Amino acid sequence: MKILAIESSCDEFSISIIKDGTILTNIISSQIEQHVNFGGVVPELAARLHLENISWVIKSALESSNTKIEEIDHVAYTEKPGLIGSLIIGKLVAETIASYIDKPLMPLHHIEGHIYGASIENEFVYPVLAMVVSGGHTQIEIVNSPNEFEVIGATLDDAIGECYDKVARVMGLGYPGGPKIDKLAQKGNKEAFIFPISKNDDSYDFSYSGLKTAVINIIHNLTQKGEEIPVADIAASFQYAATKIVEKKLEKAIIQFKPKTLTVAGGVSANSEIRNIIMSLGKKYNITNTFVPKMEYCTDNAAMIAKLAYEKLKSSN
Repeated sequence: MKILAIESSCDEFSISIIKDGTILTNIISSQIEQHVNFGGVVPELAARLHLENISWVIKSALESSNTKIEEIDHVAYTEKPGLIGSLIIGKLVAETIASYIDKPLMPLHHIEGHIYGASIENEFVYPVLAMVVSGGHTQIEIVNSPNEFEVIGATLDDAIGECYDKVARVMGLGYPGGPKIDKLAQKGNKEAFIFPISKNDDSYDFSYSGLKTAVINIIHNLTQKGEEIPVADIAASFQYAATKIVEKKLEKAIIQFKPKTLTVAGGVSANSEIRNIIMSLGKKYNITNTFVPKMEYCTDNAAMIAKLAYEKLKSSN
């Protein structure tokens, strides 16, 4: 069984082909260079660039996997959530290919795809406790099967990745800011500044707007006083506050739900502190099936959609 999958929810246009659970190819057209001058993703530009990149991405995916388009058995694509223009492009491409080869079409959920991206090289043992951390989402999910997802907590305002990028912008680090803050944090003192650990309560929900505002205020105050901004210390203190609440909520969920698999998904799963938290909690609570996704499967990619499609089809047979 071969599945061709398309991911186009934001500023990456990606096509992957999976055969019997093995990823044959995962071609990604990234637009970071085109959006960097704007300090973030411009939705209309993202959709236009998808249109420009469709042809070579499809061609590269078929050639690198040594696949003819007629050999595809199912066509999967990201239906939601995401930027509406970008999603429409992916949907139209998927519908065109499926119509041309007369094969079934599978509209899938972007976040579910991210979670299954962590299982590309690791098999899930259910139930799975997944921490989703990205530019648009921060949530904890219980996964009982490829068709059963339960969100037990989510952000009430900013997502963790959005918070990282906005803080990085004020610090003058540019876009994307998350990896730059993570790198700086390794050199700083996390106790230099005491930032709020927001939504530190018994719920599984998150809130990052207060943390973002607190960091921005510190930077503005230092700038107004003409003082040097200790970027490494701010980065370390910010990262501690941003990730400590993830650790607290996740530990509470482990105790309550007793998962057999612990993992993390989304673009911020590439963050070194987040990865350390996942592995440390897995070790602390003896969850032997604990893992983090490979770096190439952290950010948006079609391999995660292909894996989700494969698992859904396998579970229905």
